[in-house]
Parts: sequence; C-alpha cells; structure tokens
Amino acid sequence: MKNNSTLIFLFSGLLAVAGPVTYGYAAARQKASYGTRVKYATGKKIEFPDFTIQYVGEHRKSSPVCPREFLYCDFKVSKGNTEKTVFWTSGTGLIGPMDFEIGGKHYRLELRHSDKLGFLKDIELLIWQAKSPS
Repeated sequence: MKNNSTLIFLFSGLLAVAGPVTYGYAAARQKASYGTRVKYATGKKIEFPDFTIQYVGEHRKSSPVCPREFLYCDFKVSKGNTEKTVFWTSGTGLIGPMDFEIGGKHYRLELRHSDKLGFLKDIELLIWQAKSPS
C-alpha cells in the first residue's frame, strides 16, 4: 500500500507541474479574427488568417519639429519568410489606425481607440482588412 501511495503522490506532483507548463505554451499563441478585440502582451504571437503579429515593446522618439518624445508601440508582423516591423503611435494626440501591408494585402492596426468599436483597453488591439491605397 505504501508503494502505491508514493506512486500516486509522485504522479500528482508531475501533473501539477506539467499542467501549467503546457497551458503556458498553449497561451503563447492565440488565434484571432479581423475586427475583434484581441489582447496582446510582449512576446505573445497572435495568428490572424493571413499573418502572425507579435508585440515586441515600445520606444520613444522625438523629432526636430516637436522636441517632445512620442511613444511608439512596436509589432513584428510575419507571413512565411516575410517579416516586418510595424510601429503605432498616437503622435501628437490624434489616435488613428496604422496602415500596413504584408503578402500583397493591406491591413489597419488600431490601438487605444477604434473608429468602429470605440475605446480599447491598453492591452487590446484590432486588425482590419483594408482596401489597397489608390
């Protein structure tokens, strides 16, 4: 009986450790649809139907015209072997979408505020499919 109790105890401990590790791995990737609020975090990959986007952090930058530093949110967008960095900023306070292109298609990234869905939480983004610029 003692051997069975020890075995059950060890197996339970293994499950207690393996469960969160497996869950953490699964949570590192998230599937998303266009036009829906999606939570993002540093290093978390979000899979949209046509590409993957990952928040990589933020940086500040000033310009000669405006010495006040602007906050930029940096995202890595990839499709197959193609990878590019997309920067979003509120700049002078006008909160609008950032247009980007990957794989020959055009998209819009929204943070903080969406023209269609209103204000977004600090950890939410929206991606919309967009028409190519004329």
